[in-house]
Amino acid sequence: MFEVDHYAISVGNIEKSVAFYEKLEFQVIRDYQAEDGSVRIVHMQNGGFILELFCYPDSAKLPAFVKTVKDDLLVKGAKHFALQVKDVEKAAEYVVEAGLTDEKPVVAPGRLGRPYFFLKDPDGIFVEVITAR
Repeated sequence: MFEVDHYAISVGNIEKSVAFYEKLEFQVIRDYQAEDGSVRIVHMQNGGFILELFCYPDSAKLPAFVKTVKDDLLVKGAKHFALQVKDVEKAAEYVVEAGLTDEKPVVAPGRLGRPYFFLKDPDGIFVEVITAR
């Protein structure tokens, strides 16, 4: 009965965010700008997954406690979304080559048996890259 439709995030600079997520193979499928400039909403799709980007001109920054994944996991609420890849080591090299991070992420073995790493988008939002099931 229920299937995932989309995941929404708020961003500070829509152009930077779109460029970042395009490098992770998302494509813009919808773009809405309020006539009064109060909000811009962009839908980006990767496979059957839609990422909804909200950009408000006066949006607040990410809270200070969201510096590491562990810090963030200790606070209630939405945490991150994950993208699956066949070769997580190759993906870790790609994110450096694509300019998404300055140094190669450390691939963790995964407590549930699926190696993964995290990177942050331009606003500091965590994105997990995990080995496909």
